[in-house]
Amino acid sequence: MTVASPRRFAHAVLLVAFVAGVSHPAPLRAEPVPKPAQGAVLPLAARAVDAFYDPPRKLPRKPGTLLRSAPLKDVTLPAGMRGWRILYTTSIDDRTPATAVATVFAPSRPPKGRMPVIAWQHGTTGLLQKCMPSLMTHPALGIPALDRIARAGWAIVATDYPFAEKDGPHPYLIGEGEARAALDAVRAARQMRGVRLDARTAVWGHSQGGHAALWTGIVAPRYAPDVRLAGVAAIAPPTDIARLLTTNASLEKRLGPYIAQAYARFYSDVAFERAVRPQSLSATREIANLCGFLPGAEAQRTAALMASLKDSVLAANDAPLAARLAQNAPDRRIAAPLLVVQGAADTVVPPAMTDAYVEARCAAGQPLEYWRFSALDHGTIAQPGSLDEPLVAWTAARFAAGTAARFAAGTAASFAAGTAARFAGAPAQSGCVRKIF
Repeated sequence: MTVASPRRFAHAVLLVAFVAGVSHPAPLRAEPVPKPAQGAVLPLAARAVDAFYDPPRKLPRKPGTLLRSAPLKDVTLPAGMRGWRILYTTSIDDRTPATAVATVFAPSRPPKGRMPVIAWQHGTTGLLQKCMPSLMTHPALGIPALDRIARAGWAIVATDYPFAEKDGPHPYLIGEGEARAALDAVRAARQMRGVRLDARTAVWGHSQGGHAALWTGIVAPRYAPDVRLAGVAAIAPPTDIARLLTTNASLEKRLGPYIAQAYARFYSDVAFERAVRPQSLSATREIANLCGFLPGAEAQRTAALMASLKDSVLAANDAPLAARLAQNAPDRRIAAPLLVVQGAADTVVPPAMTDAYVEARCAAGQPLEYWRFSALDHGTIAQPGSLDEPLVAWTAARFAAGTAARFAAGTAASFAAGTAARFAGAPAQSGCVRKIF
């Protein structure tokens, strides 16, 4: 294992923030991945799925059960962090059991007490397990504020999202399944030896993960009341999937295949052959089985297939698909303190869409904070340094509100006190608070 400072992550984060905004992804390094020299930083690459990901023949019925864990090896981790991967049980809905892998990160010098948890939900990387972040040589890429998280004494639990079968899709932009995987990852991580996690959990997510974070806030009280959410932060979340696809042709060609494949797998009333235009079926099926970033050859093939599509991917008159897309709008109440973050220069998730979502949720009585960053787009909003200070301060204030006396001990309190007063603003439960940065 090697470590890298946050600055060495900055360029790579822009590469992997969200492929949907890139029409022709640049080729990146593929397998095999060499072992690094002592202290070297590995090139960004994807590894092959190995036996760790194979579930046991007989699965425990209880979601959130830890099946196995192992320290991360031959990867580059952020400075001040150690890491593991875990395999655990989860479910996609009440009828579909699944397993998932998550990566767990904790400070190399853990605090004396238990560590609050950041449940991280990542942006789009692909539909299949081979595309997921736990297989990257930089498995923490895309997670904001890594250095500050380490200094604060917090842990990170980052799900890959769940899989009902080894070669199948994950429930892409299906809120219930994404949310359950994040909540069960926290439950499973609590069972690890040598990692002492606190009950307090904050959910962060970007892009697809922003949608998943909102759904985690919706689902948690019903599905996992034992996972106490201190707050939910959704960064550039796609809140109106149908509108997003109809207003951005390039985005529709990239994400439409993932949606058609996932929805056809997990919704019995959605058929892939009806959800996709006949002339687009062949290319769509192939795109759905390719990764958006890594290996580089798959990203290049995806770009070529997108260029070959003369029409849109999804059928305009497929009523079951339209109904299911509407069903996955994150438009239900979230009990935990809620933060929505948007870049004003975002061309993937339009700011007007997030503005409309915030207005609708505020009109429905949902307390929240809404931050708009004037100079940031869909990729740069996830770049190290863009959100670090205010996001960590907001989260520290939420953790402190839960158990102020326990949080007041140690260096984490010193950090929180210095920044929370400047950035936390009005309490998240006091109504709708809007800020422009």
